[in-house]
This record gives sequence, C-alpha cells and structure tokens, in this order.
Amino acid sequence: MTQDADDDLSAHDPWVIRTFTDRPELWASLTDRIAAPVGSFGFRANVRFVDDPKYHGLAGIDLVHALPADYPSGFVFVADGDTSPDNEDTITLIYFHPDSTNPADYERPPSAVPDADLQSVRHLPHVVQELENNLSIANIDMTDVQNGVPPDGIYRGIDQ
Repeated sequence: MTQDADDDLSAHDPWVIRTFTDRPELWASLTDRIAAPVGSFGFRANVRFVDDPKYHGLAGIDLVHALPADYPSGFVFVADGDTSPDNEDTITLIYFHPDSTNPADYERPPSAVPDADLQSVRHLPHVVQELENNLSIANIDMTDVQNGVPPDGIYRGIDQ
C-alpha cells in the first residue's frame, strides 16, 4: 500500500527545528535522543525533524512567524545548540497556542501570532516525548510545564 502525502500521519506532528549552523554531530545526537523510545512503555515523540537554512539563526517570534501558514501545531521545539549551566544539551519549547475565547484566534497562521502569546521553556532532549505527547492531547498545558521548572530553569520532566 502506498501512502499519499495527504495521508501522511507525520504531517500533523509538531516540528523540532535546527537553528544552529555548526556541529552536525550535535544535531545527529539530538535527533537520535529525541527519537529514542522513553520509559518502560517505550513511548516516542511524534515530531518531524527540520533542518532548513531558512530557520538558521532564528528564535522566538521571528521563528514562529517564519513557520508555514499550515503549520500543524500550536508549539514548536527549537534545537539552538545551547546548553545548561551544567553543560547539558537543551531544547527550547516555544508554545504559541492561543489562550482565548475568540474562535478567530484558533484559525490564525503562525505569522499572525502576537509576541505576547509566546511562552517558552528550556528542557532536556528526552523530554520532547513527554511534552509533545501531553501537549498534543491537552493532557497538560504550559502552566503545568512552567510549574515544573526548577530554579536552574531547565525542565527535566514530570518525575524530576
């Protein structure tokens, strides 16, 4: 059975975008760690890895505004090559899903997201699975995530 692009389930997955241009070995390591099964049930992150020069060097609202109009999610993971104070590789979750009662806000393309709607948190690569799986089904929201951030500012997962 062949699968048309329109039937591709991964077309609905949020992206992990590489925004740094050096250290290809770091990008390979990050994608491997993010794609690896997590926990005793072997849950996986349902994400699409994107390494496109148009996103290199972008961050925050500039990155969100550069996403395509049909971007499939209200959040994106950013691999910017940064590390924690303890030299741990980190990823940034940028959340831009509207917190509104206006139905029109839920139809807006990423290019129309106001800067004030952005929320972000730095986290470890293996936590992409937890965040993607739970944010995608509204099992948690950004308030839950931010409440779990320790003083060093790096979210390490719900059990940490």
